[in-house]
Amino acid sequence: MYCFSRLALCLRVFLGGLLWLPFFCITTNAQQTAATSDPLASLRTGSLTVWQSGNASYLDWRAIRVALAKDFPQLHVTYRLVAPQDFISALVWERTQGTLPDVVFVDNRMQANPMIAQQSVVQMIGQPRFAPSRGWWFMMMQGEHPPTALAFVRWLNDDPHWAAPRIPANSLSASDRSQIEAAAASAVQNLDNHIKTNPTMDPDAGLIDLPVQNAVCGNIVELFEPVVRFIFGNGNLAILDIAYNENIHGGQVVCSGPLNTFLVLRKRDDGWKVLLLQQSIPFQLSMNQADNFIRLGLSQGLGVPPGVPTLLEPFDGERQMRFPKQDMSWQQTTPRPAVYLVESQFSCPKCEYKQWSPSSIAFVNPKQYGDAVRMLVPFGQGMQPHRWRIWAVGKDGQIALSEWRTVNFTN
Repeated sequence: MYCFSRLALCLRVFLGGLLWLPFFCITTNAQQTAATSDPLASLRTGSLTVWQSGNASYLDWRAIRVALAKDFPQLHVTYRLVAPQDFISALVWERTQGTLPDVVFVDNRMQANPMIAQQSVVQMIGQPRFAPSRGWWFMMMQGEHPPTALAFVRWLNDDPHWAAPRIPANSLSASDRSQIEAAAASAVQNLDNHIKTNPTMDPDAGLIDLPVQNAVCGNIVELFEPVVRFIFGNGNLAILDIAYNENIHGGQVVCSGPLNTFLVLRKRDDGWKVLLLQQSIPFQLSMNQADNFIRLGLSQGLGVPPGVPTLLEPFDGERQMRFPKQDMSWQQTTPRPAVYLVESQFSCPKCEYKQWSPSSIAFVNPKQYGDAVRMLVPFGQGMQPHRWRIWAVGKDGQIALSEWRTVNFTN
């Protein structure tokens, strides 16, 4: 569960004919700890008003409402589906009555932009648990129940019933664990800076550029309340997830919300280094990836290190059809590793350094193939070009990395 014990939402709204720029802040008053130790407390009683505008199929409100009722049976929820052409005028009318909704979901910028222009909303970042969700959630700054709205947004992002992955035997020493958590926290906290210069990053980590969460949000201003949700590994390899809250200011709208980062670290001569950092991924995906590592059953000590994978195809710079999917292949190493990872990135021309997106990974079982692995390309979404490489991960956690290759998709 997120640790929100010091979180408070401060909204100052200045009125004068039009709604002027509010002040959004996070306080750290230690005296509030007892009152806010349960971040979802305001959902256990009270009321919440939700408006949706646009295509009803773009949001599975029924699934959300059923889950809300199960988790918070005493919460009174009022839901209203508003036609897009009536949405803004309905908000104006409700404002005159002093009864604005707490949160709204819209799927068109024709409805979102007027709220953003008036600086009357905080946009939720992060990916909701409920699909489909083709649109944007906003907290209304003048809604009737601000604490309930904030708690609802947290609940949308994260299942309060989550359970850490089952780890058969976590063989990390207390010293290693402390160093790993410190290195991971340093990497995460550097997301609002230049992560490639962070000394906790492994020299072999794929250099990444971190675009803002949303073009209208601006830049990361604050990362706070980091919490390690799970960590496991051995003396060579470590896997963990860090949850934290992020505030983004400086754009057209203030954005805020809880996020997860999945990290893989390996131990080098100069300490633990972050080899993979996946920013802002759904927590369920983070847990699924952790499960794949857990199945390795990492052993202690050092065995024979895996060989460097030899890439076969596609050739570097090759042009391929994105659809239908084409093949990729590489030579199996000797001895065969416990697992292969396909790491891929896409070009990020709008990023500060015009380099690469954060990585995606796909797991491949060596036992399913002969002398060479041949499979459909497990990547392709995003800007051109793409690049990929193969990790060979030994049972003991040692890793061998292939070179990077680029590919351009033609459709």
